[in-house]
Amino acid sequence: MSTITADPALTQMLSQVKDVAEVRGSDGALLGIFTPREVEEEKIKKLFDIKKANETYEREKGNCRPFSEIIAKLQKRAEQ
Repeated sequence: MSTITADPALTQMLSQVKDVAEVRGSDGALLGIFTPREVEEEKIKKLFDIKKANETYEREKGNCRPFSEIIAKLQKRAEQ
């Protein structure tokens, strides 16, 4: 990912954006999409429930196998 440093005028303009917005040039051509940091943080919070993750971990932690074991088993199946 590249980084672009916004000048004070662009910073002021983007700070007023509260949701995902298209950024267009003076000719109307789409330059890109701007997503305010707060929008992404809120989306992540909605998608990930730490309490539920901890409950699942406690319930499932004894039912796990090492990844290397799973791969070895899959490789054996592929050879048959």
